[in-house]
Amino acid sequence: MRKPLTLKAALGAFLALVFSTVAVAQENSPAQSFAQDYTPVKTRIGDIRSLLDGDTIENDVFNANFLNAVPPAQFRGFTRQMREQHGPVEKVEIEQLLSPHAARLRIVFRDSIASGLIDVEPAPPHFVAGLRITGFQSRGGSLTETSSQIAALPGQQGLLIKRLNGDAETLVELNADDRFSIASTFKLYILAELDKSVRSGERKWTDVVALGPKSHPSGISQDWPDASPVTLHTLATLMISRSDNSATDTLIRVIGQEKLADIVRATGHRQPDWISPMLMTRQSSALKMPQHRAARESFETSGASARADLLRQKDSELKLSDIDPVRLTSKPGYIDTIGWFASPADIVNLLDWIRLNASPETRAILAINPGIDPAIAGLHSYLGYKGGSEAGVMSMNFLIKSRSGDDYAVSSHWNNSADPLNEARFVALMTRVVNLLATR
Repeated sequence: MRKPLTLKAALGAFLALVFSTVAVAQENSPAQSFAQDYTPVKTRIGDIRSLLDGDTIENDVFNANFLNAVPPAQFRGFTRQMREQHGPVEKVEIEQLLSPHAARLRIVFRDSIASGLIDVEPAPPHFVAGLRITGFQSRGGSLTETSSQIAALPGQQGLLIKRLNGDAETLVELNADDRFSIASTFKLYILAELDKSVRSGERKWTDVVALGPKSHPSGISQDWPDASPVTLHTLATLMISRSDNSATDTLIRVIGQEKLADIVRATGHRQPDWISPMLMTRQSSALKMPQHRAARESFETSGASARADLLRQKDSELKLSDIDPVRLTSKPGYIDTIGWFASPADIVNLLDWIRLNASPETRAILAINPGIDPAIAGLHSYLGYKGGSEAGVMSMNFLIKSRSGDDYAVSSHWNNSADPLNEARFVALMTRVVNLLATR
């Protein structure tokens, strides 16, 4: 279950950070030769470096249109996240002049190299009118080194990277059999069961059902009219690409908890009771609220069958209106006992099941949101992704086919029941993993 929409979520799980305004650099202009004594864009390169370092000089660098579109406080938040994700800036340089007032930039961070575009006004003092970061590539490192950096994060970490085809090979293993809270990654099990039922002829992607029960964001369908008619394909697409909780809870209702328990076993989860019964997102969040303490404590201490009985009895009391988004997002809450749980090995088994069995429609749904910079995802022939996050929990999982034809599954998890997580740092490390797999 993803937490209510944050800046990171709004940017697509923190893909490439983008800063753009009305004035946009001339991306499609061919390189030209300019008089070297008149290149106003060069006068602002040092300022861009200072801004990326955190200097508060936005009002002296950007024009009014830029500042209206990206206020200084917001810009500083973006640059702070970039430093957290990619390390400190080492160098900013012009890679290619597009005009006297526009250029492609090369920005070297400790862990990554970014590409960018800049426009400046022709008239002095040549305020910056447009600045855009277009993508990141990882610098150096290895899978082993990256795994060590993940292991050094505070809390509990897990990672499994396997080559699936040919002579299957484990490339990296870190606490691969340990139990983790996986947040919205559990939605992969729903996708797998839906795919299975469509392939068997039990259902069709075009089947129409009523939307509901409603849940809280993330997602968009919570704002649609109650009982809106929607196809199973639409629900699955929203559930995976937008981590839509209302779409997810609708599919749980339509499919049923028994069928979902079956797919958990069929896809190789070695402790199915960890994720049985499969909670609706509304139920999970409501159980964490103080008014449901008695139900929560009973749920925490019961076996799978008793938990299922409790949910049937208490479902009508676990109301959407009871959920306090601030309480959900301010600090980790009951992440060790309420939610959905699996090991990296369990999720790799699930991804491999999808690789071997899923329909083209399911694989296409899984590839809509890559979870990382699309430029890095595009280094592979195919990249499917599902992740999840809530306070104290991050999970990022990839099904990859490299351009050389190798199939990989990557499952990574980070839990910390005491403190919020540096999500940008985790995304950066997993982006590096995907980038390194492209070079094998």
